[in-house]
Amino acid sequence: FKVLFSDLDGTLVHYPKEFEEYAEVLDENETSARIRYRESGEERVCVPLTSMTGGKSYISQKTIDLVAELRGLGVLFVIITGARSSTYEKRRDFLPKADYEFFENGSRMIADGKVESAWTEGFAKEVGDYDLSEIVPTTLPEAAERKGSLWTLFRELAAQGWKLDGRDYFANFRVDVAKSEGKTHEDFVAVAQKLPGLGLKSSFNLGKADIYPAGSGKANAAQHILNIKKLDSSEAVAMFDDDNDVELGQLCGKAYLPGITHPSVAKAVEEHLHWEVTKNRGFLGTEEGLEAILRTCRQTSTV
Repeated sequence: FKVLFSDLDGTLVHYPKEFEEYAEVLDENETSARIRYRESGEERVCVPLTSMTGGKSYISQKTIDLVAELRGLGVLFVIITGARSSTYEKRRDFLPKADYEFFENGSRMIADGKVESAWTEGFAKEVGDYDLSEIVPTTLPEAAERKGSLWTLFRELAAQGWKLDGRDYFANFRVDVAKSEGKTHEDFVAVAQKLPGLGLKSSFNLGKADIYPAGSGKANAAQHILNIKKLDSSEAVAMFDDDNDVELGQLCGKAYLPGITHPSVAKAVEEHLHWEVTKNRGFLGTEEGLEAILRTCRQTSTV
């Protein structure tokens, strides 16, 4: 493999609500936590991460080390996450070093440590023509006051009573379908059917629906890297777990899943024989996938 595209939440990063049935946090301070698997007794030293909404998550130090080892072999490492800009900014220093980083479902990009605002400018019709040269811009109007088809839709859905989240999103917003009073999943399906005409698309992430420019999304972000690096999709491997990752998995020659967090992913696994669900869950599953990728890369380099 020449490039690894990886999701964060549920893939490299794990939440207590995900692992509490089989693992426990033994002790923790601001910079480190020790987590033990109950059945096997295996322990992992992990780095605690926080998000804007207050949820705490963890990434194992071994995961960080394995990614560094892959990069040492010349494999490009690309993060593609649905995280909002402020959450991603807070986490960056604690995540594995990456060659490219995409957040807000691939609608915003960092290359060589700097925001690649030209990427998001390609979606100006949808998100407005604003200065997005910082990870968290401070000069933009509030979400409900912005220009572009994405924000016009935001205002329309808010007026219809949907529970929306646009805080520190600049090219994406989130719909909490379950907490939208009087609304059903079928109601959201009707909304989603209208999105292509607005140059938009949607997918589910952490149980909520994200809406973003159709030209972004995780698969389009990954294809952009393949194009600029002149790589074939068969040279790419992906790691992921959720609905908003499915198209990314379909693009790549191989995929490893440390978990399955949406029915659409379970269905897609049955249809894609080159996708492999790891035997272990959580941190150990992440490491299992990374170690499998490392073995393949080492074998290839010795041929």
